[in-house]
Amino acid sequence: MGLSDDIAESITLHFDTDSAPTHRCRACGEELAETPEGYESTSGDTACSDFEPTADADPDYGEGPHDPERIPLSWCNSAAVHTDESEDSVTVSISVGDPRGAFTFTIRRVPDDADGDLAGQLIMHTPYAGEPMPHAALTVLHEGTYVVGTYAPTRRLHSVPPAA
Repeated sequence: MGLSDDIAESITLHFDTDSAPTHRCRACGEELAETPEGYESTSGDTACSDFEPTADADPDYGEGPHDPERIPLSWCNSAAVHTDESEDSVTVSISVGDPRGAFTFTIRRVPDDADGDLAGQLIMHTPYAGEPMPHAALTVLHEGTYVVGTYAPTRRLHSVPPAA
């Protein structure tokens, strides 16, 4: 089965990470920007109109700070799938942080007429800790699972289940 002329060889999603907010308030839902003084809404308000005190020492309702939470997928610059008939491969690329690069995962088939035991087999190439010029630092959590970005555990980690 070959690729149809009607099917794109690449599909890419780009996310606006330069101007898009990365946080919103759990209480009021306002999009927030991080400032040296804390979080503020796009209108510049640092006080949340829906603030609910959690302790007697907190200010009254509607007079406290925003409660920031990260917006899902705000960490992703882009995601792409690329097929290459000449390499008999499919590559998935995901960019986090630096938009000039991406983590790439490629599965390719070794040609049937190649010398050796791998002829006709599928080979998977993945990012790994310690690779030269990585997209972002990787710390091994357990085999096949990494923490992306700078990470120094403060306590010994127990097992984290692998992704399904």
